Order: sequence, then C-alpha cells, then structure tokens
Amino acid sequence: MPLHATPYPHVMNSLNGPTAPEKTFLVFYSNVVNGQMWCPDCRDVEQVVKDTFDGADKPKAIIYWVGTIAEWRTPKNSARVDWNVQSVPTILRIENGKETARLVEGEILDAGRLAAFVQ
Repeated sequence: MPLHATPYPHVMNSLNGPTAPEKTFLVFYSNVVNGQMWCPDCRDVEQVVKDTFDGADKPKAIIYWVGTIAEWRTPKNSARVDWNVQSVPTILRIENGKETARLVEGEILDAGRLAAFVQ
C-alpha cells in the first residue's frame, strides 16, 4: 500500500469501520513550514518512514499532520486528544480498529524495533 500523505476523512473513518484493514499504521508528523517539517526529529525519520511504508508491497500507512508549532503545543490538539500522542514523530500500529503498539521519536530509527513493529 502507498503511504497516504493527505488522509481524507473517509480514510481515517475506515480505521474503525467494518471495512477496516487488518493492520494500518498512523504516522504523526509536524506540518511542513517553509518547505520542511518544523520538527527536526520528524525530518530525521522521514526517509526511514518512506522506505518502510511507501510502495505497493509495503504496509498501509497514513500520515497525520499535527499542525504548526502553535497548534501542536495546545492541549486540545486533535492528535493529543484523539490519539494520546505527546511527541512527534510517533507511529501507531492499528489492528482491527484498535491501537496495539507505538514507536516514538528515536525508536523509529532502531531498525530492529521498526522491523518487528511492522510485522
């Protein structure tokens, strides 16, 4: 499956619906500002995430943009409220509509952990 960079509402809604894929990953990234993600940790993992999820034979992943720095820092940010994400980047594994695991920041760069996480 490709890496979906702009999730439409129906894609996000499908994670909990009757047609939900068995396993999907949500990648929480900072928004792009001035041509790059404002979060340096997000920039550090970007190529690893692309290599892991972007391709027809790769697991399905959806990028969830958490907003600008100001939007991210608010306690009412939807990533914080809806998904309990406290740091970016974060990747959630969703199986049958429920979170079963997550990797946060530098954990994403650990090749062994990431490989086990996506299996």
